[in-house]
Amino acid sequence: MSLACYTRRMKRIFACFFVLILALSFLACAESAPDAVASPHATTAAATPAPTPMPEHPDIIAIFGAEDAPAFVSGVTRAAKDSGIVIDSVSGGLAALATYAPEGNAVALVFLSGTATLPKSSLPAFVFAAEGQPVASDLPQLRYDATGAPKLALENALNYPPHLSPVRLIGLFSSQASPAYLLWSEAKTAGNVFAKEEFFADAAEVSLTDWLADVFSRYYPGMLDAVYAETGAFATAAADTLAGLGRDDLEVFSAGADADAADKLSPILCCAVGLNFEDAGARCFAQAQALLRGEQAQSDTLQPESFWYSVKP
Repeated sequence: MSLACYTRRMKRIFACFFVLILALSFLACAESAPDAVASPHATTAAATPAPTPMPEHPDIIAIFGAEDAPAFVSGVTRAAKDSGIVIDSVSGGLAALATYAPEGNAVALVFLSGTATLPKSSLPAFVFAAEGQPVASDLPQLRYDATGAPKLALENALNYPPHLSPVRLIGLFSSQASPAYLLWSEAKTAGNVFAKEEFFADAAEVSLTDWLADVFSRYYPGMLDAVYAETGAFATAAADTLAGLGRDDLEVFSAGADADAADKLSPILCCAVGLNFEDAGARCFAQAQALLRGEQAQSDTLQPESFWYSVKP
C-alpha cells in the first residue's frame, strides 16, 4: 500500500471516530439537560397544598361555673365543632372569672346556679341562668323558666294511657305551699285526680323511702295508677322503691328533672319534665359566638320539656 493510500484511509477512520464522539457527546447532553418543552404524555407530581395557618391566638369561649353540668358543656362543645373557636372549661367556679386573662379575643360564658353572683371582669359575657335567677338587665342572658314544669308533668300523668279519670295518684311534695301542690289541689277539686296518699317533706316524721315502702305495701297492683313527684329526687326515690319491690304496675312522673337525669328514665320512671341542658349549651354558644364577632347577643327564655322513656303517647 502506498503512503498516499494509507494516509487517506487513516483520515477517513479519524473522521468517522470524530463523528462518533460528537454523536455520543450530544446524546449524553440531551439526556442530562431538562426538557425545554414538556411531553404531552409526561406526568407531574401533584403539589402538596400548604396547611392553613392557625391564628397565633384563636378565639376563646371560656365557660365558668359549669363543673357540675356536663350536659351543658357537651352542648357548647358540640356546637363549637369545626368553628375554630377554642372552648375552655375553666375550673374554680365563678371566682375564676375575676382573674382569667386569656391572650387574644375571648368571651365568658357564665353558668349561673344557686345564689352565686357574678364577679367583675373585663371580658364580654353571656349568662345562662339555669334556675331562672335574676341577672343584670345589661347582660345578655338565657334564662330557664321552670314555672310551667309542675303543670306539664301533671298533665302528662293524667293523659298517660291507660289512665282513666279520675287518675289514682300518690303525690310527693316539698310542702303544701308549693306550686306543684296547688296545681294538684285544683285537679282534685276538678275531679281529675283521685289522691290516694300525699307526702310533704317539710312535715314528714319518717324518711321518704320508709313512707313509700309502707304505702306500696298497702296498695296492691291494680289499686294505683301512678306517682306524681314534685322533684327529681322524690321521683328517683319512688322509682327505686318500686324496682326494689319488683313492682312495675304503675309509673312515676317527675316535675323537676332535667336532661342530665334522662339516663335515669325507665319503664317505671317514664317521664321527667325539666330543662334540656345540652340544647341550652348549644344556644349559649351561638350567642357567645356573636359576641366574639362584635355583634349583639340576644337574650331569651327556655321553657320546660318532657323527657319520655318511651315514645310520647
